[in-house]
Amino acid sequence: MKSVKSIGAGSLASLSLSLILGISASSSALAKPIDITPVNLSALDSGTLADAGVINKERILYWLIKRGEVSPSASDAEKQAAVEQFTHRATSFQSKGRLVEAQFEKSRIKSLIQSKQLKRNSIAKMDNMVGTLADADITKTVKVLGILIDFPDLPFDDNRLSASDTAMFYPNYPVTHYNDLMFSTTGFTGPQGQSLMTGYQYYQAESGQRFEFTGDVKGWFTAANNAAFYGGNDADNNDDDKAVPELVKEAVIKAVAGMSESELASYDVEDPFDLDGDGNFDEADGDIDHVMLFHSSIGEEAGGGVLADDAIWSHRFFVYTGNTPGYSIPGKNIRVFGYTVQPIDAAAGVVVHEFGHDLGLPDEYDTTNTGDGSPVGSWSVMSGGSWTGAIAGTVPTGFSPYARSYLQDRYKGRWINEQEVLLSSIGSSGLDVVINEAVNHSLVNQLSIPLPAATIPFKQPYGGSYQYYSGQGHLINNALSFDIDLPSSTPLTLTMKAHWNIELDYDYAQLMVDGVVIAGNHTKASNTINTARDIITGDSGDIVGAEGLNNWVDLEYDLTAYAGRANTQISIIYKTDQAAGDYGFVFDNLQISNGTTVIHSDDAETVNTMVLNGFSRIDDERPGASRRYIVQLRSHNGVDAGLDSHSYEPGVLMWLENFSNTDNNSSTHPGTGLIGVIDADQNLIGSNSTSTQVRDASFSMFNQSSYFEDNHLSSVSMFDDSQDYSAPTQPQSGIILPELGLTMEVLAQSSDSSTATVRFNFAGTTTPPPASDLTSSFSFSQEVIGTVSFVATVSGGNGNYSYLWNFGDNGATSAEEAPTYTYQDSGSYLVTLTVTDGQGASVESTQAVTVDLPVAPIAGFTFVTSDLDVTFTDTTTGGEGAMTYLWNFGDGQSSTAQSPTHTYAAAGSYTVIMTVTDSLGIESNRSTSITVTAAVVTPPVVTPSSGGSGGGSLGWLSLSLLALLGFRRSNR
Repeated sequence: MKSVKSIGAGSLASLSLSLILGISASSSALAKPIDITPVNLSALDSGTLADAGVINKERILYWLIKRGEVSPSASDAEKQAAVEQFTHRATSFQSKGRLVEAQFEKSRIKSLIQSKQLKRNSIAKMDNMVGTLADADITKTVKVLGILIDFPDLPFDDNRLSASDTAMFYPNYPVTHYNDLMFSTTGFTGPQGQSLMTGYQYYQAESGQRFEFTGDVKGWFTAANNAAFYGGNDADNNDDDKAVPELVKEAVIKAVAGMSESELASYDVEDPFDLDGDGNFDEADGDIDHVMLFHSSIGEEAGGGVLADDAIWSHRFFVYTGNTPGYSIPGKNIRVFGYTVQPIDAAAGVVVHEFGHDLGLPDEYDTTNTGDGSPVGSWSVMSGGSWTGAIAGTVPTGFSPYARSYLQDRYKGRWINEQEVLLSSIGSSGLDVVINEAVNHSLVNQLSIPLPAATIPFKQPYGGSYQYYSGQGHLINNALSFDIDLPSSTPLTLTMKAHWNIELDYDYAQLMVDGVVIAGNHTKASNTINTARDIITGDSGDIVGAEGLNNWVDLEYDLTAYAGRANTQISIIYKTDQAAGDYGFVFDNLQISNGTTVIHSDDAETVNTMVLNGFSRIDDERPGASRRYIVQLRSHNGVDAGLDSHSYEPGVLMWLENFSNTDNNSSTHPGTGLIGVIDADQNLIGSNSTSTQVRDASFSMFNQSSYFEDNHLSSVSMFDDSQDYSAPTQPQSGIILPELGLTMEVLAQSSDSSTATVRFNFAGTTTPPPASDLTSSFSFSQEVIGTVSFVATVSGGNGNYSYLWNFGDNGATSAEEAPTYTYQDSGSYLVTLTVTDGQGASVESTQAVTVDLPVAPIAGFTFVTSDLDVTFTDTTTGGEGAMTYLWNFGDGQSSTAQSPTHTYAAAGSYTVIMTVTDSLGIESNRSTSITVTAAVVTPPVVTPSSGGSGGGSLGWLSLSLLALLGFRRSNR
């Protein structure tokens, strides 16, 4: 009989889904720099978060008993209560200010969602069924700086561990141990001499051999303070670890101290957050790319060993200096910013899970760490799959299809080989599709079935059928606007009916006139959270006199100061931070009055009266986000071998990905979530948690293996969306599905589940969307040569716009509304903007952008010599505008002529240097050695006289005798 280990379901963690998701990165570049300045940071350089996804309750109980904090004879209830108390920090409220990592990852995730949705729309136009091939030729290499650090009161070589304390016990933990654990290409020696998986092998396998997880480990180093200084729980700060970023600073300073400049530079080759906004993620940004810290204790998430709650909890976080991102290493031209922390006895599961955060992935468990847990369990390494293997954590399972799709879009390679199946492609006789096991990256290993977006019931308009709505979510910045000529006569007043529920102070709406925020009768002048002024925030229901069930309030703004201003832009913006929040801001019946005369009104009943950028014009329903079924075939092969250790059944696994949800917190919204498996066997297994309930989630032709308390082991090969998969008696373990008329049957399945054939049938209809009045265009400017700024102009549709720019340059794209892109070469580029509204209508606009980059001059010349005279001829190419020249002839003389002639005073060899400067100040030099010679003087020819040969001969003889006599005298 097999049993599933008790896996902590999760809490607010290093990259909590509830903070990160809801607005996807894409391979496309973010077109403007991400703001990395956090809001309301009080203790970023001290407290840190606890990653509840790595909780091991079994080991926590072991240490509680070993330290004498719990009696071995305590009741099960008492033991459970003690474990829950020990892990309470993973469920405690986390300071919003310190969850800043969500700002980066969520911006990337938003662009991924938008990009994927737009790509699907385009694909749907072209074909009924599309196979999406991986970018197989692209290999991503990362270089990790691993650092080992111990404490004066817990040296690594006197760590007080014994073989019973951890399944990953070794007599010693040298640097080579961690180098092998992370980077070995051939395996890692386990505690009993067995060969175990390494981080490198895991990422190679999951990426289809296209992700190189490389690096080096430095240490051991010893911290300046005892362990409690860094890992002790801070009672005044949610019991977070007190000062882990300080430990990271110390460790990095020690690790880089002996590095050469070139070695240090090799750890900074990425710009993962595109801090400079140039769309290039593969360039240095001044931060060490990846820091993985290992400390000398058992992690607090596994009981903390001898340190108990003074141990450090494994997590992903960031180092700040006050409110400034990163910490500059003294004496080095580099900073440390992001890092992950692992314990001395880490296995591959913890390493790859935490590094998954480093790559931008969130946790997929219920981050409240309460209730039964989300319907993911051990099917994903970003949930309980980090603990699989005969030795817990040594054989981590694969990524979820959500995570794989993110990694594919972000890093390319072969993370997935996905085939998309559109509902409209399923004929009356069904559609048979062959799928291969998820660990086979050469053939189709994932099926994607896009589903129509569902509308979500909302609140009634104040009057008529329509109203304007801000949208809901985290880290959004939505707006709408209109232009008006304001009369010179006064008074001028803007009024509207509105209601709102906005997280107090952290999120807010503002009204602006030509970009300037103005105060109204219910605005808040300032707050202690951020610098925003004159904001609408909180709950309109708290205002005395709020009207009706929706708490409508009369808003009023004085526009008198703008009287007489033509083409005035009135705009309303809605901004949210990275957490919490409610439905947002709604308004109707906007009017501008001049005294008692209404000069402008908008009751939302007419389209195209507002420019909508994120706001939408809705009735009593708001548009839902994209959703899809994702089908995998999971086996017990490759990285999925670890599933067997948790008794997870192989077979066809169907997931629901739904971006209308921003997290997987089933305890707060049972039956819905961002990503989860649909449990084929809806018979509950006792009263176990979701991680046990979904062990038999796969659809299969084979009966299940025996399992304690599981009395229903018959195979389930048919999925039918008309059936109830919500686990009604334990709803946190189920998923509520849309009833569309879709079925999927497993027709064939190999004995090792390496291949299967499934048949889809669809009895519903795919009604095309109604004709849309959506229009778009864009303008661009080039203030800096080569760097082009684009601005989209959109009208019509239902708002909720998403954008996909194709810059016509080797596939470079962006999902921003107003991106900036830098071209590297001159040429004409066809730029395409695709805009999609919340109902899926899309429109394209294209323009040619001509880029004429400056060409640097290349100095050159030829020359011709004539005795001491040299004629130089300029052959310079390139350069911008008029050229200036400076010749150095090597004899102290010079010239500024383009093609000068120079006369040397004496024969010899001279080095001539030509310097050319173009109108942009770009210089180019060319030097050449030349040799000049003096003119050769030819003696005159003596011609004999014509006065007789005898006289001539005698004259010649006389001259010869005289010369001979002179020679003899000179030699006496």
